[in-house]
Amino acid sequence: MTKDNTVFAKGCGFYKVVWLFMIGAFCGDIIETVFCRFSMGRWMSRSSVVWGHFSIVWGGAIALASVLLYKYRKRSAGFLFLCGCGIGGVFEYVASVFTELVFGTVFWDYSKIPLNINGRVNVLFCAFWGIACVVWFKVLYPLISGKIERIPINTGKVLTWGMVLFMSLNMVVSSMALIRNEQRKQGEPAVYRWQEIMDKRFDDNRVKQIYPSAIKVI
Repeated sequence: MTKDNTVFAKGCGFYKVVWLFMIGAFCGDIIETVFCRFSMGRWMSRSSVVWGHFSIVWGGAIALASVLLYKYRKRSAGFLFLCGCGIGGVFEYVASVFTELVFGTVFWDYSKIPLNINGRVNVLFCAFWGIACVVWFKVLYPLISGKIERIPINTGKVLTWGMVLFMSLNMVVSSMALIRNEQRKQGEPAVYRWQEIMDKRFDDNRVKQIYPSAIKVI
């Protein structure tokens, strides 16, 4: 990780990774939304959180790949493709297991797609991750990284911490909304203030709109 006190987010350190995560999360959500529109014939939310259009899986994959492969970003397209397949596939599988264990919910299911592993990941989508990795490092990363590094240092730091606070709160509230949604299904009344707030702000219809493809397994 390169440190340069005269340039904001030089290299691939904390500040750069936060920006890449946010950009990847937003762009990933848009890509999935458009893909679903043409593949399924309807618009549907693909966001991982209750506020804004952000895919945590895409953002996390972009950030993780950038950190792990930063040193190798100038290697061949074939090398980056294989790395992208592996990193994307493992990350998607782990994310699927995590959300199922924590929320008892499956947010995507590839069991009907050939060559899948427990419905959590499949060869086709691993290939997509590989292609995305090549495009990211050969085309997008140099452009986006350059734009980020042009941000004034103080402004960049303030914006970065603002994004960290916003997304942290966003993920906490999203988790609370999902937990309360399951509690309502189990017939549990709202006893605490946070439950009352979730019932008011994120009722069953609202949660269904945000997570239309979620399948309860527990």
